[in-house]
Amino acid sequence: MIRFHLSTVLKRKGWTPYRLSRETGLTVPTAYRLADPRLKFGRFTADTLDRLCAALDVQPGELLEFVPTRRRKRPR
Repeated sequence: MIRFHLSTVLKRKGWTPYRLSRETGLTVPTAYRLADPRLKFGRFTADTLDRLCAALDVQPGELLEFVPTRRRKRPR
């Protein structure tokens, strides 16, 4: 599972999703959806990740965290 820490980064910087939208060129609804920690995000492009990192001056690892999930073993 991938955890997305955009809301934490925005809080740390004192930014709103609206400001994120203005700084990145993302639409306002997209910025709000990405910044809402209660929502699960689906896909976004490398371009979106690039815009977020450039605007927020962060590395991708500050926004994304891989958390392994337990998988059931398949019978052989």
